Order: sequence, then C-alpha cells, then structure tokens
Amino acid sequence: MHRKLILLLCALPIAGGCDNSSPEKTTAAETPTASVTFVPQPSAPTLSPTPSLPASPTTTSASPTRRTDPSPVATTPSRRSSTPAGGGDTRPAGTKGLDCGRLLGSGTFTDPHRLGVVDGPVAARGCEPLTSGSPFNVRYFSFRLTATPGAKAHAGASFALVRGAISPVYPAIVQPNGWILKHSLGSGYWTGTEPGFTGRYQIIADLSPGTYILRVDKLDSPLRSNTTPSYDIEVDSDPS
Repeated sequence: MHRKLILLLCALPIAGGCDNSSPEKTTAAETPTASVTFVPQPSAPTLSPTPSLPASPTTTSASPTRRTDPSPVATTPSRRSSTPAGGGDTRPAGTKGLDCGRLLGSGTFTDPHRLGVVDGPVAARGCEPLTSGSPFNVRYFSFRLTATPGAKAHAGASFALVRGAISPVYPAIVQPNGWILKHSLGSGYWTGTEPGFTGRYQIIADLSPGTYILRVDKLDSPLRSNTTPSYDIEVDSDPS
C-alpha cells in the first residue's frame, strides 16, 4: 500500500513535468532586429540672391515726321517779281511777253511748248490750270540758253491760289534726254508765305548753255484740290 502511494506521487511530477529546469527565455540579442538604415536628408539648397534687373528703358513714341516742301530760299532773285499771275505785270523792263495758249508745241515731253531762246527775262502768261489725273497733271516747256546764265537766273511759275484751286505749280528742270537735273520737291524755293504762296522756282545759274525742258507738275491730292490755278511761266537767264 505504501509502495503504491510512493509510485503514484512520483508519477505526478513526471506527468506535470518533473524537470526542474527554468523555461526557455529569449534574449534581446537573439531576437532578430529589423535593420534600420539612417539616410541623411539633404539640406535645403542655399538660394543665392536674385540679381536686380535693370529698369526697362522708357520708350518714347515719336510721331512720324510729316514730309514738307523745301523751305524758301532766304534770298530770291531780284529781277523776278513775286506778283502773282493776274495781279498786274510788274516784271522787269525788257521782259519778253508770250501768250501761253499760242506757244508752239502740244506740251508733252516729246513735243514741249517752245519758249525759244532765253537771253533775258521771258514770261508766258495765262497757262491753263493743271488738273489731277494723267496726262493733265504735268506740262513741258523748252527753252534754250545761248550763254552762261547769271547768278540770279531762275525758271518756274507764278500763280495766285484761290478757293477751289489751292494746289501750287511745282517746276522741275529736265534735259531733253529725260535726265532730271532739279526735282520738283528736291530743290526749288517759294515766293509768298504759306498758305498764300505766289510762285515756285528753280535756280538755273549753274546750267551750261544748251537746251532744257521746264516741267511743271500738280502734286497735291485731288482730295485737297482738284486743280491748280492758271499760272505764268517765267524764265530769266539774268544776263550781265
């Protein structure tokens, strides 16, 4: 009986685990630790100061230059009168007077009105107005110089601007071969004062003896004036 009890008591620890060893413990060193890599964060870039931009230049809007006629020459030939056509004949004594309507020639470049030899002041009076539109806005007159002209020699047209006919007459000097020696706008001078001009002329003191053509033009737009007034052609060789 006692023997059976002892065997029973010894069997209980075996069933429950008679091993006196401590339960298994896991240390921190044995526990796998997640590998953490420290990645340094880039530092914010240092911004360099922004250079100041130069101030924008101030733009000045320039108004377009309006083309104007050449200014009158301060000194005008004294032998030519500035009296407009129809205002009385005060030209120098000895002026050769011609009727513009009776001049030979049709007034074209190949058949110009012929003033003949100019050895002093010549005036062709009462020339028909120039009107807008080809071929009526230009007319040609030929003349011949037999000697070297004087210092005050000139050629051009005198006129009186009136309501409805406010376009001036512009002269040009052309050689018979068509070469333009003095342009209508590139040279020349006025008599009278704007807007009451009484004539426009070209200096011909620098011409050599020979035959020349005086071309007269209407240059204004028809919107300003459809016609020039009637005019007188004046050429003076200013002989000494």
